[in-house]
Amino acid sequence: MSKLPVAYSDANWGNCRVTRRSKTRYLISFNGNIVIWKTRKQPSISLSSAEAEYQLLTDLTSELLWFKKFIEEINILTMKRAILVHEDNQGCIDTANSDCNNNTRHMKHIDIQLHFIQDIIENKIIELTYTPTANMLADFLTKSVSRPAIRRAMKELGLLTTGDKGGV
Repeated sequence: MSKLPVAYSDANWGNCRVTRRSKTRYLISFNGNIVIWKTRKQPSISLSSAEAEYQLLTDLTSELLWFKKFIEEINILTMKRAILVHEDNQGCIDTANSDCNNNTRHMKHIDIQLHFIQDIIENKIIELTYTPTANMLADFLTKSVSRPAIRRAMKELGLLTTGDKGGV
């Protein structure tokens, strides 16, 4: 269990059958505890799953910047390493870690978000790591997942101890 902040993020691309807006969800854990979580419908329609994940990543990064400043201001921790962000969309990670000029012709409509995220990565505030969907701990916030998947996520997030039967 990391004593540093760790984030898990996921978006469902266009899953609202009425508006086709994507659903965003993320959680941030710190010192083995969930301290921030969010689930909401995105304000605009995404044209790809990578774009939906990128909109999510922009929201999450803004939250992480606030949290980093907060824990440093109250002298809980001075962040010397990047905050690990678990992401299950390889296209989103590739876009974030590549040269902006190569991506703008395909994603011009989210160009500002792209530059924002790339600047944050370049300054080593966050580091994106690929986590397969099957291991994404943020999934249970909005998706229908199996009982074993919920129990695994709860254990990994420190919400359930090994001997705890719980109601799940």
